[in-house]
Amino acid sequence: MRAVLVATMLTCALPAFAAQTQLPAETKGDPKPDTLAAENFLKRQRYEDAIRQSKLALGRDERYVPAMVVLAKAYYYERKYELATSIIDIAKSIDPNNAECYNLLGFIALTRDDRISATAAFRKATELDPRYGNAWDNLAAQYLYGKNYDGALEAAQKATQLLPVFSKAWNNLGSAYRGKQEYPQAETAYKRATQLDPNYADAYFNLGILYLDAKQMPGTDLITKLNTSINYLNKYKQLASYRLKPDDPADTYIAEARTGIEREQKRIQRMQRQQQRGEPKTAPAPAGKTAGDK
Repeated sequence: MRAVLVATMLTCALPAFAAQTQLPAETKGDPKPDTLAAENFLKRQRYEDAIRQSKLALGRDERYVPAMVVLAKAYYYERKYELATSIIDIAKSIDPNNAECYNLLGFIALTRDDRISATAAFRKATELDPRYGNAWDNLAAQYLYGKNYDGALEAAQKATQLLPVFSKAWNNLGSAYRGKQEYPQAETAYKRATQLDPNYADAYFNLGILYLDAKQMPGTDLITKLNTSINYLNKYKQLASYRLKPDDPADTYIAEARTGIEREQKRIQRMQRQQQRGEPKTAPAPAGKTAGDK
């Protein structure tokens, strides 16, 4: 099985916390408006503004967990992982059932390449909030990395049910089906991802690998199957050209598909010559070997 391209998505002492994050002087009022403003800054990648606005909210209520979560996310995006973790730990001490805290801890664990802790954190988030679609999608991605395709399928199905227009969740669902060698279902999921996002390069890569690896695809012969793989991989290269690395495997897979086409064409030609001479037919082309996806 070739490597997969999966998708993941981020969506105590309180006096010590206040000193560490330099909260403003206490101000009476509702912390919700400042927190909502901080969330909007976060979505626009204005992290310093998100930090400032979150601190204003916490100045109104230093125990307001939603503001802590936004603040921790902003520090995460600024790669201040220890600070983000300390804030989340305080938030958890106030609200142990906050699923967003565990979702963010999963991403922080991934910065250390600690996939065991990341998987546990994402799984905990789904247990605390079974309707947290992003956490299900993140859990599916970790199961795919570990080749736990049954777990990945269940998590990805939950993610697509809760986030039906989230292309990355459909990409992960396709990879889960592909891991289970349920190729028509994988194709349907990958194509849904490209319908939702026509510029989603990784989904085209995965379609290319699907057609390269699958022993059979309904309604296609071997040459058509391999040509389809080449077309999808070229589409991936076109869309991902700005980020392709020298070791990107797309060209290797395209060459593999072309070799397979040449081999099949030669087999067909031999069979035709044998038929013309009245000789027995050659054996059918062997089943393709298994590859992998992105």
